[in-house]
Amino acid sequence: MPPDLECRFRFDGIEVGPLAIVDLSATGFAATAPAELALAPGSILEGFHLVMGGQVIWSGDAAVVHGSPERIGARFTSSVLDLHHMRLGATIDERIAVHREQRERLPAEWRAAVADVRQLLEDARAEMEDLERAELHDPMRRADGEAHLFAALRARWGREYYEAIARLHEMSKTLDERAASLGKSYATSMLMPLLAACTMHRRAYEKPLGYAGDYRLMELYFTREFAGEGLFGRFLHSIAQNYTLGRTVVAREVVMREAVRAACASEGEGPVRILALAAGPAIELRRFLRDVRDLRRPVELILLDQEPAAHESAHRELTRVLLEQHRGMLPVSVKCVHSSVRQLLKPQTPEDRAVLEETLSGLDLVYSAGLYDYLPQPVAALLTRLLYGLLKPTGRLLLGNLKETPDTTWIMDYVLGWTLLYRTEETLLALGEKLSPPPLQRDITRDATGECIFLDVTKEA
Repeated sequence: MPPDLECRFRFDGIEVGPLAIVDLSATGFAATAPAELALAPGSILEGFHLVMGGQVIWSGDAAVVHGSPERIGARFTSSVLDLHHMRLGATIDERIAVHREQRERLPAEWRAAVADVRQLLEDARAEMEDLERAELHDPMRRADGEAHLFAALRARWGREYYEAIARLHEMSKTLDERAASLGKSYATSMLMPLLAACTMHRRAYEKPLGYAGDYRLMELYFTREFAGEGLFGRFLHSIAQNYTLGRTVVAREVVMREAVRAACASEGEGPVRILALAAGPAIELRRFLRDVRDLRRPVELILLDQEPAAHESAHRELTRVLLEQHRGMLPVSVKCVHSSVRQLLKPQTPEDRAVLEETLSGLDLVYSAGLYDYLPQPVAALLTRLLYGLLKPTGRLLLGNLKETPDTTWIMDYVLGWTLLYRTEETLLALGEKLSPPPLQRDITRDATGECIFLDVTKEA
């Protein structure tokens, strides 16, 4: 209920109220009551008004069914209350109040900059719709033709769009906490109706699995088949893939795949044990298995994730590659572990403890791409020490974190509600300062874009 919902009425010719409403239904209400107001059951409340923000939103009569020194309860006797209409009125009033505060708190040039981005999107949609009406596309060659068209448009329209987003990122740094909150609702309402035509933007915003960067969204960064509502939606898919951090998602996969390749090529006895932490779709493992020809040692791949659908997708695709590319002859096993960071740090059940003591012990490589983007520094430090302890001597820890990037960070934070914890090289290196025994190597590894930095640690022999 709205916090400012109140009531007033007449009893025995005396005006009473306003009293705060504490409960409400279609047939009655409860309200706070001063100690001196003694209303016995059956008392008639005439000229009853529901009031919100000083405005009367419903009127009628009521009869008391409960009275005490703290509160009264009554049922409506003139008509029932249409809660849907009241909710609509309350919502509209709240929106009007928010709009008013946005105008007061958000700088005019900031709102104009958001409107400029909207106009860019409107213009692109209009041109795309004109093109769709003018041409009949052959579905067999649409993909190649659209890829070339989108690349050409990104070189011109895309440059303007990305630069406008980057300017907004800088302008938004001057907003205080309340203004930033208002700015996010403003930017979302202005831009999301257009961006929703794109499957990637819409999924990040709607978060069907409860968080933005789920396994399916990661797969959409790599696909060559654009998805969306019409030509405009598919074009925005290509735009999403080419935000700076969109390109980084693809580039960081190469770093992880090379780490897997190096671990599998290492000397030693027994199987190579590799943990993909917050594995998601495990695209780096799909590509590694697709390209590898032989292995000098058996390989045990352990995929840890809290999302069952991610395990299903990853296991299905890895199994398909092993069967189709290698006819099941490559000495590789795949194990999916359904677990979370909380379960790793504070195991509560025998099953949780068995995961740490048996499944995740003696690892040659532990790597993660996006998990640390969501972990506060104290939690990240605890998890880093735990993972380091799971490594065998000379084992490697590779933990990625994205850097703040203007053309992507603003869209994610202000429009999509996708907030990350960005780190610098210094704050990422700090996570490895208290490892015991001291590591043989503690360094930073970067992807090709330079926007994903990895804490790269090798355990001493």
